[in-house]
Amino acid sequence: MDFEDIQVIWNSQHDKPLYGVDEVGLHKILRGKSQRFHRLIHWQHIQTYGSSALVLVLIAATLLLNYFGLLGKVGSSRALAGWEIVALLVAMVAWLHFSLSVYAGQKQQKTRERGDPQSLLEDLDREIKHTTFQIRTRKNVLMGFVPPYIGSGLFVLVIFGVTGISRWTLIPVIGGLFLGLIVESRCQRRLIDREMVPRLSELETLRDKLADLRN
Repeated sequence: MDFEDIQVIWNSQHDKPLYGVDEVGLHKILRGKSQRFHRLIHWQHIQTYGSSALVLVLIAATLLLNYFGLLGKVGSSRALAGWEIVALLVAMVAWLHFSLSVYAGQKQQKTRERGDPQSLLEDLDREIKHTTFQIRTRKNVLMGFVPPYIGSGLFVLVIFGVTGISRWTLIPVIGGLFLGLIVESRCQRRLIDREMVPRLSELETLRDKLADLRN
């Protein structure tokens, strides 16, 4: 069976019989597609951890400068008020919760997928579980992104107050954060609809065909 025949099967054309499948070649195609999918997810995780680390460093730096009495000496800034310290701590907790929840979910899924599948069917089962997990974790993505966006809003609020920037400027900034939350949610929804759901359908179709062939 050549590459085009295998590709036809991969694209879920149900009218094609699966007799004489070159499972080695098909397995190779599956792993190639899976590697590209995993790279996409890995890049998203890097973005999550990178943005979390950046905001946490900025918050920690602000708190440390204030603790050592240096914040009031930076530009036109002043020392933090008590409620501003609390707001920054809440913002830090919000971002930590976001990044740790992503890490914990990823860790649990890796534990469930532990092992090196040898057969095509085993590999298909693992990729189906992985894709299903990615879809499930993104279905409520709007609620998942609320804590870090609240944390960002609190950080901006405190920095504007400390540096004397007009509070009216907060209106477009908060509006921008809200718009960013909506855009992020829609991007994740589009990723589910255009990439993950079709991938899951292809994987399940191929698994069912192979299972039928062996029965």
